[in-house]
Amino acid sequence: MIHKASTAMLLLMGIAGCSGLPDMQRAEREAAAGNLGAARAELTKLAEFGLADAQVELGDLYSDEESDAAFGKALHWYQAAAEQGSDRALSRLGKLYAREGESATLRGKGEFYLKKAMAAGDDSALMPLIELYLDHPQEFPKADPVQWIQRARQKGDPSGDLALARYYIMNGQLQARAGEIVSLCEPIATSHPDCLIILARVYLAERQNDRFDALVTRARKAWEQGKIDDRDLYVFARWLSDDESPAKQVAVTNDLYQLLIPGYVPAITGRARLIMDNPYLADAEEVIRLLETSRSQGDLKASLTLARLYERGRIVPIDARKAIEYAREASEKYPSADYLLGRIYKRGYLGEPEPRKARDHLLKAARRGYAKADYLLAEMFWEGKGIEVNKMYAWSFALLATDAGLPRAKELLVEMVPQMPRALEQAAETLANRELAARRQATGASDQTNRQRQGG
Repeated sequence: MIHKASTAMLLLMGIAGCSGLPDMQRAEREAAAGNLGAARAELTKLAEFGLADAQVELGDLYSDEESDAAFGKALHWYQAAAEQGSDRALSRLGKLYAREGESATLRGKGEFYLKKAMAAGDDSALMPLIELYLDHPQEFPKADPVQWIQRARQKGDPSGDLALARYYIMNGQLQARAGEIVSLCEPIATSHPDCLIILARVYLAERQNDRFDALVTRARKAWEQGKIDDRDLYVFARWLSDDESPAKQVAVTNDLYQLLIPGYVPAITGRARLIMDNPYLADAEEVIRLLETSRSQGDLKASLTLARLYERGRIVPIDARKAIEYAREASEKYPSADYLLGRIYKRGYLGEPEPRKARDHLLKAARRGYAKADYLLAEMFWEGKGIEVNKMYAWSFALLATDAGLPRAKELLVEMVPQMPRALEQAAETLANRELAARRQATGASDQTNRQRQGG
């Protein structure tokens, strides 16, 4: 949502508006009307002029998008505003790093900015900080989430009650504190929809079926009355049939998804995947229809799912060309789509293997963190099918895949040992370290977090 600028800035914007130049009020009107492109154009000109409020608002627009490019642009504009002393930008930076950071280093930046925002008097940074500590306790061993939780509760913030309930569950106290958890979450279940999942966890674990049924009815009515939004109901529905649920509620998930369809696109894709896992719900034609509907509305997860179905021949006949088409769409967002393309070209699903195309796609996937691609690259350079054998590259990629925890990669290293001179092993380890450092630098991670392999 576009916020009002400071008084001085409003004066400047008023002058700008009179002269036909971009102004904050026009950006606000465009955003309210759903014309995000026009709002972004207005804000970009103001942000480039150096107005911190416009930089924050532009960052907000980009942070709502789900792409690596948008994430980078949001960070850029928040950082620019923070450098000008914007307290709002500090909080935004902290929340974005904490929520979207893909490494411990990036999440550490989230902690830094959230604490800085709180020191500047922004209490909205408190709950994201607590969530960060609860979600990644191993990364913040010196943090005391209980201290921060009590601080939130003392301020009268009901989010602190939610955080305390989460803390009990994460520490294995669900059964011992079931009553207290319910008392914390029941009063705030619709204002803080994460409590819906917590309450469902308690009721299902305790086999309190009547209370669970009443909770589902409550969630449904809250959605119908606009007290919770589409995403809240979707997340609740998805969890009910997830492996984390004490007793999967597939039928309930299916019913809630159908409430959200056709207006909420993730529910369309979600129902397709639910049917794939539970074929008794509907036939294969319904799965494809749902996925194509989601895809037509820009859901790249649907494109990725279609690519996998046609590549593997699951519920539909194998069709490599369709798999490639869908995977190319999805590769913008999902590294696994590039991995799938690499596998198709490596195995020659179009008739003959195309190892160079396979290598290029696998390398893209590997450098975006998809470890299975490292394994296939190691295999390709070791076998030399269609490309020149390169034992050093093979060992390097196998090391990277092993670091990521792939058992097959360790087995490949064992197979390679008899044919690897020690000097070549050391050169390959150096190369793997350089590759790993480059990947982490590309995602903003500190060189200090690089794992240095030791020879021996």
